[in-house]
Amino acid sequence: MAESESADNRSGHVSIFAVGDVFVDLDDGVPAFRHATSLLKGGDIVVGNCEGVYSDDPAPSPTTRHSMTTGRSRASCLSAVPFHVMTCANNHIVDGGYRGLADTLEVLREQGIATTGAGMNAKAALRPAVVERDGIRVAFLACASIFPVGYEARDERPGLAAVRIRTHYSTPDPTFWEPGARPLITTSADPDDLRRLGQAIKDARASADLVVVACHWGASSQFETLQSYETEVARQIVELGADAVVCHHHHSLRGVEFWAGSPIFYGVGAFVHHFTHYNPTANQLAASRARYGEFAHGPRPGFPLYPFHPDARMTGIVTLDASKLGIVRAGFIPAEILADGSTEPYRFGDARAGRVFDYLRRMSDTLGAGVTFVEGERDGWAHLNIIQRSSQDAAIRCETQQAG
Repeated sequence: MAESESADNRSGHVSIFAVGDVFVDLDDGVPAFRHATSLLKGGDIVVGNCEGVYSDDPAPSPTTRHSMTTGRSRASCLSAVPFHVMTCANNHIVDGGYRGLADTLEVLREQGIATTGAGMNAKAALRPAVVERDGIRVAFLACASIFPVGYEARDERPGLAAVRIRTHYSTPDPTFWEPGARPLITTSADPDDLRRLGQAIKDARASADLVVVACHWGASSQFETLQSYETEVARQIVELGADAVVCHHHHSLRGVEFWAGSPIFYGVGAFVHHFTHYNPTANQLAASRARYGEFAHGPRPGFPLYPFHPDARMTGIVTLDASKLGIVRAGFIPAEILADGSTEPYRFGDARAGRVFDYLRRMSDTLGAGVTFVEGERDGWAHLNIIQRSSQDAAIRCETQQAG
């Protein structure tokens, strides 16, 4: 079944387009968005994750293994894309030290891009970016659960808004002692960090009609994998008052579900992310490949700017249509990262879109998500309309599975 959709900007409605990691590291970044600009200009609010530092005078980072920094001028293309909001809670935002963080926030704001997720102290890092369109105020918040030690903001120290995760190890059989057995691993959020995020959501809700939360977390070298905390915390964020949750860092797509009526996109992939200065040593490559196999980070023939497994080139744009009452429609426009560092969304009728749609469906099936995917088009672009199944449909599906 196919569905034709209109993206008209009706009174009292707002369209939000969200993408994953963005870090432009070319002298002229405009061509990297040449395939996507006309699409993104159709969104009332466009939000991406600023996955690096733009500074002409970066300082040493507190701790990091790979620095994602470049000059301020290379961010100059972002407002023309256009991005209206950049989330800054991620594992590279303090790669240029506190000076680099300040420069990055400044260069984005100078272009009229609102920021959230990082700041000069913990309170500032949890301050929302609020954008108003057609009388609807949308607040954006961001947090990170994967980052080098020392990147988290404190009361009097710059950094990112952190939701730290505790890792728990237990014996696979509590009735039998077996030293050296592979443990069961579970993860959960630090309760104080989650409480602070919950308060930030509550405060944002008081001054906005909608709240969208971006989460930077997960395993970037383990495809098709969600850690237990990702689903647990994303659902808690919805229960704390978020209308939608959009996650990134994985460098590959993850599934989609609705929780309490709100869409959760568990991984939207990278969007435009340049690894211009990525030069691992032979020992580093060997160690990574020994640990992660084919999904290890490392040079890929023909893709000098994006050293990831071919599946990581599948990406896309989240579409959220909303009124003051909440999200009324959620969807996804598929895209592909190309060899020259640009990203190409697929037009309606492009056969390549089917591969991305199938991948997203498969990732969602692993969640047991009660969602229906309807392929269609949106203003000439391939579009996957994502619909929450009714509780009755879900019950019938469950009974059918049990009977089988």
